[in-house]
Amino acid sequence: MDIRSRLACAAMLSLAPIVPLTARLVFLQVLQHQDLQTRASDEYDRIAHDAPARADIVDRKGRLLAQSMPSWSCFADRSAVRSAHFLARRLAPLLGLAADGILKDLEARRRFIMLKSGMTYDEAEKVSQARLPGVGITAGHRRVYPNDVLARNVIGTISTDARGLSGVELAYERELTQEPDKRRIMRDGDGHAIYRSGKATSSKPEPLKLTLDRNYQYFAEEALAEAVARHGLDGGIIAMQDPMTGEVLALASHPTDPLRNAAVQDSYEPGSTFKIITAAAAVGERVVGEEETFFCENGAWEVAPGVTIKDHEPASLLNLAGIIAHSSNIGTAKVAERVGAMRFYRYSQAFGFLNKTGIGLPGEAAGSLKPLSDMTRVSLITASYGYGVAVTPLQVLGAYSAIANGGILYEPSLVMKGREPVRVRRVASEETIAKLVGMLEGVVLRGTGQTAQIPGYRVAGKTGTARKLDPATKQYSSTSFVASFVGFAPVGRPRFTILVVLDNPKGGVYYGSQVAAPVFAKLARQVLTLEGVPPDPKAPEPASSAAPSLAKAF
Repeated sequence: MDIRSRLACAAMLSLAPIVPLTARLVFLQVLQHQDLQTRASDEYDRIAHDAPARADIVDRKGRLLAQSMPSWSCFADRSAVRSAHFLARRLAPLLGLAADGILKDLEARRRFIMLKSGMTYDEAEKVSQARLPGVGITAGHRRVYPNDVLARNVIGTISTDARGLSGVELAYERELTQEPDKRRIMRDGDGHAIYRSGKATSSKPEPLKLTLDRNYQYFAEEALAEAVARHGLDGGIIAMQDPMTGEVLALASHPTDPLRNAAVQDSYEPGSTFKIITAAAAVGERVVGEEETFFCENGAWEVAPGVTIKDHEPASLLNLAGIIAHSSNIGTAKVAERVGAMRFYRYSQAFGFLNKTGIGLPGEAAGSLKPLSDMTRVSLITASYGYGVAVTPLQVLGAYSAIANGGILYEPSLVMKGREPVRVRRVASEETIAKLVGMLEGVVLRGTGQTAQIPGYRVAGKTGTARKLDPATKQYSSTSFVASFVGFAPVGRPRFTILVVLDNPKGGVYYGSQVAAPVFAKLARQVLTLEGVPPDPKAPEPASSAAPSLAKAF
């Protein structure tokens, strides 16, 4: 072989490795160009979504109830971590965490690992300046509730990814958040940002203003806590409303749970506070005369074999006002028979029972009443004084607010939206409402609600005491009760409607007049004083004895 041939052969052998390299390069640069560019972009050039802070939540006077504060988190990208042991030792003093714990996290089988959240700016700056491979800092926000647990059952809470989980935080998620900013970020091989496009906005949505008053809420929660301590309650609810607009001013529950609101989600048998519905039907349909009396069987009446109705205070003859003031189950039952199931059912619906109130909070209950087609004489009688009926606190509050304001049922509101109150319906004529107000004022002046009196003010309301149903025996308990009082003041110009519901008071006192009405009186006196509502110069003096006037007063 001559020299030329040998040179050609040597050249071919030398260039042979270049052929597959060239083919591979063509494959990568031409055929796979778009895919590789996308993958590289995913690693080093990304679009970050910077979520702005959630809007503040404030009370009706602009006082903070919830706020978002700047916060930073530290994470690790395992693909860029060169030595987990080294990194754990370096990060431990910077994060204030144990090195063993960090190492355990770094050994987890996932790429991105959150090492610490809720960091201060100084903590985040120390980590950032260390420029540790694979370690990054992200900015965010943490939700702060400046008043601790105050109104947390209403406000609710958020998840770790800053989304509403319950209460107002969930119901008004759209109003509390806005679209995140989109920013292009380039990172180096260690994962550190080396370029950011644009500028993050510092704006956030307008504060969400609630109808709650922080002072009223505090007074309500304080009064409820005192009642729990004094009577060993299993739970309780206090709700306050402006009867002229339907705005909810306070909504307290015990125990306080940011994940649920008992005042909205729970129902109960109201007992005697429901008797005013029977009275409304009787007056509105003119089936009972003002001077007509009913024989109350001296405290015990067998309405069916094995079914006996009892009164806590035996009575003989009472008119309708006396029945309500004396809270006679027997008298109410006889009035209900005169009213009839259809009219009783119609008035129950008119006053807002059997349907959700529309307050807009998650999980609201609707209450229940036996269907009209299934209602028997006994079920009508028991429902007339609040047994076999399930109601929510907001329904009771709204019904009594309708009586307080002259007969208009308003949809309860929790957020101030700058619009007129939502009028649902007129529940009864003005003449009927005026008579109901007179009855309820009689309850406080001469009847079972005398412990709800506020010196200098005219007060109207109704006590309630209901035996609780034992879930094991399906029978009504003789030792477990729900005590309640609902009323409004001042009668001539009502400013507040207040409902107090106390679950299972202990210690031998359990009537609504003993445990719930005094709570109403204290709370109402506080808010009337706070608002500077002048006493009523025409407020009647409380009667010294209820008995002489029960049969005649209307």
